[in-house]
Parts: sequence; C-alpha cells; structure tokens
Amino acid sequence: MEKIKIVLKILANEGFKLKNLKLESNNGEFSNILWTDENEDEYSIFSSDISIDNGKVAWFQTSKNDKHLLKVFENEKMFRWIPETYNPFFGCLCLLIEWYKSSLIFIYQEKHKIYISSIKNETINYFSFHGEKIERKGNLISYETYMNQIEGKVRLIQIPELLEIEPIDKAKAETLNLIPVGLNRPDGFLALK
Repeated sequence: MEKIKIVLKILANEGFKLKNLKLESNNGEFSNILWTDENEDEYSIFSSDISIDNGKVAWFQTSKNDKHLLKVFENEKMFRWIPETYNPFFGCLCLLIEWYKSSLIFIYQEKHKIYISSIKNETINYFSFHGEKIERKGNLISYETYMNQIEGKVRLIQIPELLEIEPIDKAKAETLNLIPVGLNRPDGFLALK
C-alpha cells in the first residue's frame, strides 16, 4: 500500500486531477490504480509496474487511448519517456521495472520486439530483439530470437550496461538458470532470482 501512496502523492503534486480514482486489489493485496483524466481517458498503473528505491520512484502507466508512459522521479525531478513501439494500439507490456546499480532497468514487450532499457540521469539506452523468450539472473539476461539463432548457444546481455557478451552453451546456461523461457509463465515475468 505504501507504493500507492507514494505514486498518488507524486501525481497530486504534479497537479493531476484524478477523477473516478479506484484502487483494485487481488487477494487483499494492491494490484492496480485506475483513474480518469480531464479528457475522459482511463489510465492504469499495476503494482508490479512500480519500482521504488531510496527515494527514487519509477512507474509504467497505460491508458485506454493507447498512451504508454514511463515516469521516473529522482532528485526532485520527473522524467517522462514514451516507450518505442511499432504499433501503440497493440499495447505495451511491462516485463520488469527495477532500480539496479543506480540505473532503472525497464524491460517491455510490444508487437514485434522485446526492449531491454537502462535509464540513468535521463539518458535512455536500449537493446531490442525479435522474440519472446527471455530470462534474468542477477546482472545477466538471456534471450532467444525468432531468427538468427545460434545452435546450442544462449545469447546474453549484461545489465545495467546493456553489454552483449559472448553466447554460452545451453548446458552452462541451464546450470546458471539462464535458459530463456516464453512469456506465458505461471510465476510472473522476470522475477528477481
């Protein structure tokens, strides 16, 4: 519930008029903030799409009119970024938002690609690939592309630098719990491991 209070306070301080504000819960835990703006567009922020660390706050919000926005509040400044998407109507799904080593890691899926973003000091770096298999362990993210696969190997990106490192054998990836998995997993997307 603390995350909700922090986000709502920031929105209020920015002067947003949150009409029809609703806080949804699932099994007694906060799951979603819903509101309508002055133009009657309906917005939502899921609890899993909020990250707070030592006074730094970031969240991903969407609207019924296909407006997707990442907001980052740090050092008393708000930074806004509209994530790159091929087709905003298709949607934009947040897979991970987390403060990691003083950078914000924001991973999302749009119609054709998955984007791995690293944001620091209002500078956005990102890497994207065509595919839907991805896994994360510590500072490594493994992924599998639809095309140009490397037989018997797993591709890796190191965060927060977004440094592509040498692919590793699938056997080694398995021992490191870095086998890329599809997005339809029961335990959530890229939970901390």
